[in-house]
Amino acid sequence: MTSTVIARDPGEQSPAAGLRPQGTATGVGEPEVRTVDAASRFDRLVGLLGALPFFLFVFLFLVVPVGVTIVKAFIGADGGFTLDNFAQLGEAQYANAFVNSVNLSLVTSLIGGALGLVLGWALTTATKPAWLHQAVTALSAVASQMGGPPLAYMFLAFMGAQGILTVWLQGLLGFSLNDVISPGSFWGIVVAYLYFQIPLMAVLSISALQGVRKEWQDSGTSLGASRARILFTVTLPILSPSLVGGLLLLFANAFSGYAAAYALAGGGANLVPILIGFFLSGNVLTNQGLASALVTGMVVIMLVAVGLRVLLLKRATRWQQ
Repeated sequence: MTSTVIARDPGEQSPAAGLRPQGTATGVGEPEVRTVDAASRFDRLVGLLGALPFFLFVFLFLVVPVGVTIVKAFIGADGGFTLDNFAQLGEAQYANAFVNSVNLSLVTSLIGGALGLVLGWALTTATKPAWLHQAVTALSAVASQMGGPPLAYMFLAFMGAQGILTVWLQGLLGFSLNDVISPGSFWGIVVAYLYFQIPLMAVLSISALQGVRKEWQDSGTSLGASRARILFTVTLPILSPSLVGGLLLLFANAFSGYAAAYALAGGGANLVPILIGFFLSGNVLTNQGLASALVTGMVVIMLVAVGLRVLLLKRATRWQQ
């Protein structure tokens, strides 16, 4: 038998030479690994430095004011510790203010949420004509942030004593709209708040509605399910965390509203933000301790609403990935 000897280039590495146990250092890759780790740490440090202004802003303009307000709520007129400020919240005027604020927030969030969801669905499904879709989307984004005196002026110009709708109905049907809804009444403030609650819900629901997949409809139809059954057993349960989170944000948004309600009703609206404004501005007997207790109550309600929304959004993100 003849054996064949294959000559190998001295510079060529043997196949066996490249086989090394895992974890064995080569002596060449270690500096490269250290360089990658150092670059990663540097990137994280740069990211933290970039976020530092944001954290500083939140600390100075959110954490510190809220903390100082909560501390003042436990300080009496003599400068000592007291719970009298919170005890006064049980009096009829202040308890009714919280009830009125909660009722206003619930009504406007439910009505605004329902109508805003319809608007968001229309903006998601009807994309033509493109110019109208873009115009309504932009208008919704702007209107969702509108409030205060401009909102009150628009409401009065449309539904006030000499508003366009009021005068038109007076001439057409012979009755005054203000006899049904006056600007300073509870329902008048509700209608005014819907000016920004409806577009805000539309903006919030668009991202969730865009996550609805056509495959869900096709799968349900292939199994013999009707559109209504697919809607109530598949689509709405999946969208419910995002939709309920949007309602909670609308609730918090209405609960903290001040300028629009004050511009429409003045001191006639017994709402928590208006009472706080009275105590701080000196329109009534100045009592910063009681005002701080009112603010603390508002903060607790707002934290509950926003905290629930955060938990619901974490659940909703599973279906949006």
